[in-house]
Amino acid sequence: MMGKQLKWGIAGVGMIAHDFLTAMASLPAEQHKVVAIAGKDLDRVHRLATLHNVSTAYEGYDSIASDPNVDIVFVSVLNLQHFEIAKLMLENGKHVLCEKPMGMTYKQTKSLVDLARERKLFLLEGMWSRFFPAYDALDKHIASGGLGDIYQINIQFGVEINDIERNLMKDLGGGAVLDLGIYMLQLLQFVYKEPPTDIMCTGHLSKTGVDESVSCALKYKDGRTATIAAHTRSAMPNKAEITGTKGTILLDYFWCPTVLHISAANSTEWSLPKGKYKFHFHNSAGLSYEIQECWNCINQGLLESPKMSLDESVILSKLSDTMRAQLGVLDSAF
Repeated sequence: MMGKQLKWGIAGVGMIAHDFLTAMASLPAEQHKVVAIAGKDLDRVHRLATLHNVSTAYEGYDSIASDPNVDIVFVSVLNLQHFEIAKLMLENGKHVLCEKPMGMTYKQTKSLVDLARERKLFLLEGMWSRFFPAYDALDKHIASGGLGDIYQINIQFGVEINDIERNLMKDLGGGAVLDLGIYMLQLLQFVYKEPPTDIMCTGHLSKTGVDESVSCALKYKDGRTATIAAHTRSAMPNKAEITGTKGTILLDYFWCPTVLHISAANSTEWSLPKGKYKFHFHNSAGLSYEIQECWNCINQGLLESPKMSLDESVILSKLSDTMRAQLGVLDSAF
């Protein structure tokens, strides 16, 4: 497949950045090359750059934004900084793949979308779930009428985090909605193809005022409903159940699935590429799917991905705002 090599810059040196670089190494080198890494702590930038054979290490983000060798920047800084760093990159003419959530609020997300459209630059919120082959197969199965009419979706997402991490969530811009809820919302959008007409949420806030759990009932047009629950105090089965008039599909690890169980007799499994280094997060090798999507889109002259459009990111940010408002998470950005 011919096409121009994408020259990547990485903004941020956390665990996701390591997994992202490890996943990228499984893709064709003539399509992807990381030319620079930037971060606030130069020692950490150097460590990551050395491990992954990246020649340029920058302290801070201005230099990578103005580096003429960089075509596209993967923004993997803390949630709270996604907006300002993504904005800086777009203002400097870079394409951007931004870790989710792209903005902390609807207002931030919408302004990034408007900026990218105005500058005619590619922008993608890194909703990596959308690019897994299992999602393509699920979409085809639903579109072909395999589940009949879908009336209910149940999703649980629980990850036990300790009190130290929980106390840090406020400073990191984390919380049950923005860290976990957004994955559940994107799957509801993926299946129902439109936002709910009504949403009712409740949950608990931590001492610092961050949402540590959330349970929601959602109502959609045409008799459809959904229930979603996210928790940071206990692990959950982390499955999605999609129920239609012709049966139910269970999606294990619904945010990064490698298996699609359509029935006892019909299940498909996809194997993920092996990484040269150990991954920090479950199925992180699947980040390669979203990386490849950026190459595909940019080489076709697309400024957004049909699998995760900018309008979709805007809808998800509105829903996240609604959920957090109902939980009483008061954020200065509101």
